[in-house]
Amino acid sequence: MFWQNWAIRSILQSDKAKRVFAEINNNNKINNRKNEKNISSIDGCSFMLVCNRCFAQKTIKLGHFNSSELMKRMPEADSVQNVLKDYAAELEAELKAMQTEYTRLTQEYEAKKDQLTDLLRANKENEIRGVLERMEMFQQNAQVDLSNKQNELFTVVIDKIKAVVAEIAKENKFTYIFESNGILWYSEDSEDITPLLVKKMGLK
Repeated sequence: MFWQNWAIRSILQSDKAKRVFAEINNNNKINNRKNEKNISSIDGCSFMLVCNRCFAQKTIKLGHFNSSELMKRMPEADSVQNVLKDYAAELEAELKAMQTEYTRLTQEYEAKKDQLTDLLRANKENEIRGVLERMEMFQQNAQVDLSNKQNELFTVVIDKIKAVVAEIAKENKFTYIFESNGILWYSEDSEDITPLLVKKMGLK
């Protein structure tokens, strides 16, 4: 029995046996890779069958357009631009008037400050400081007001585009219509999943 075990160990440790076992292991690895590839192919086919079944149930049709190019052709957009231009000119004229007043006060102060009493000098400085503060506040408010005015005027134009996009989508059976930069302008009615998200995220 001992001799048989020793003989088997000798055979297993020989160079020829090592080459045979190496070849067997290599063949096993190749077969395993083939099996994995076959399984992946089966999974891929199953996935494609599921996707094809989904698309067969509902065909998705996408469309896109360039709103900037469209607005250039719209008379309403030109009217909005003209209104904004006139309003911006009014704001700029008011700001320039304040700047003129500020310049006049500072020049008068510089010319007479040595002859002014402490009381008059402090009064002039407060007057100049007040004009400067009003000018800075007006400039900030003017930027916000102009932006609000732009949004207000362009809302009419955008609403018109949305209405026409919706008509075209329904007439031509588009599922989604996007802006060229990816903004969604139209989509068919879909289920609101907000409650599901709130529940899933544990929100109140």
